[in-house]
Amino acid sequence: MRTLGHLPPYESEPAVPADSLTAGLTFVFVAVIIVLAVALVWALVTLRRRHLVRGSSDALKRLEELNLRSQSLVPSTAPIHHSYSVSVNTKAKFDRFDLSSRMSVNVLESELWYLQEIETRLVPTRHFRTYNHDVEAIEFGSLGRSSHPRLSDARFAAIEKKDFNRRKLAYPTPTAKVTTTVKYTSPKGQNSYSRHVDWNFEQLQQGLDAAQASRARQSTTAALRQRERSLMTSGLRVTILRRDDYRCRMCGASAADGAVLHIDHITPVSRDGLTVPENLQTLCESCNLGKSNRFIG
Repeated sequence: MRTLGHLPPYESEPAVPADSLTAGLTFVFVAVIIVLAVALVWALVTLRRRHLVRGSSDALKRLEELNLRSQSLVPSTAPIHHSYSVSVNTKAKFDRFDLSSRMSVNVLESELWYLQEIETRLVPTRHFRTYNHDVEAIEFGSLGRSSHPRLSDARFAAIEKKDFNRRKLAYPTPTAKVTTTVKYTSPKGQNSYSRHVDWNFEQLQQGLDAAQASRARQSTTAALRQRERSLMTSGLRVTILRRDDYRCRMCGASAADGAVLHIDHITPVSRDGLTVPENLQTLCESCNLGKSNRFIG
């Protein structure tokens, strides 16, 4: 029978003396108390210095009075937030969908509401320009001109300037997030697609201005075209028929051949053609329908 060799005795780490552990904890506790006491004293000193500066600074007093007068005029405003969504029934329509154009249409449909919301947020920014001008007048006229006997001029000026900048009213930045989303889901629901475009406040302003300008151009163009069509009087029709010998200038047919004669704009009104003899010609009904709104010289 084999015997196992004697194992070496287990050697444990020496125990830390209780007195040493207590001394270490006491040192840490005392150090923490000292740090906290120093921090508290420094905070009290800083607070006292600020109190002295605030009580003596003409610039801070004037800024406080200005803030009281202005804070109701330059409030922070909530974002303009609106979302639109449209679904299409084919992937091809989804791929071709013009989100920017649809956004313009959406915004124009609620044009008055957006104009009011935009103006509500621009009013505080205009008031802030006046406020900021007054702040600069105080800053350059009074800041650094006061003192206190218990503080050096340099210390007083440093505390005053820091407190002055901290007490200025914040700029009422107008914000917006207007979203238009297009979605498509396949007939069996296996595939879903989504795209969106977001407009922030500046893009909303620019987009609305552009949409209004485009609408104005379309209205102006439509009015001009209507005007040109209204200039086609009976007398002008007879003048053109006589000039063209009552024949179609494309095929030569006349009323004697059974043709119905029309007066046509050579350059169509839809392409900015004018109602003047130089831009008018006699065409039979068949040729006129074939020409449609194309230019055929």
